[in-house]
Amino acid sequence: MANKLISKQQLELLTQEVKRLGANASAIISSKEIQVKDNLAALCNGEYTCPNYGLAASCPPNVEGPVEFRKWQEGSEYSIAVKIELPTSVMFSDERKGVMQLLHQIVAAVEQKAIEIGFRKSKAFAGGSCKELFCDDQEKCCVVAENKPCRHIEFARPSMSGFGIDVIQLMKSSGWSTPKVQNTNLSNEDAISWVAGLIMLA
Repeated sequence: MANKLISKQQLELLTQEVKRLGANASAIISSKEIQVKDNLAALCNGEYTCPNYGLAASCPPNVEGPVEFRKWQEGSEYSIAVKIELPTSVMFSDERKGVMQLLHQIVAAVEQKAIEIGFRKSKAFAGGSCKELFCDDQEKCCVVAENKPCRHIEFARPSMSGFGIDVIQLMKSSGWSTPKVQNTNLSNEDAISWVAGLIMLA
């Protein structure tokens, strides 16, 4: 389906689906507004190597990275940003895993909904390593280690970090505030944090 055929009703349907599935907010943005930076993607294996580096099909070096993402941008007019709010105390606790799983499930479901209504090249992105979130009980990612189909293909989606997506700028483009999240906020019971996801429509 060509981008020019995207209707307001279709976009509203997808944003409503985001909230129905449990997110606090969704926003329609121009795909061209998504900022992708090579230096952000490089952080995954930079001076501080992410402990999940190389462990999952959804994380570097097993994802296409910024160069390919920019190509996808050229074929996409609109994207949908997703936000889940959570207390800062949850962000730095074992409960965070459940929130991140929910984020993956939401963007994956909306991606599939977009495909069903004609946006067949749509792609969803979330945060965190799918190995840590969905296959923590497995020794290795079966995609990376054995070239087998993903055990949780219906939920697991690539991490935005590996593509160099500037999440802070994504939040700003969506019209959302971006308070800095720190462990020191744990003493403030009212402090709110957030996690974000993205569905690129194409």
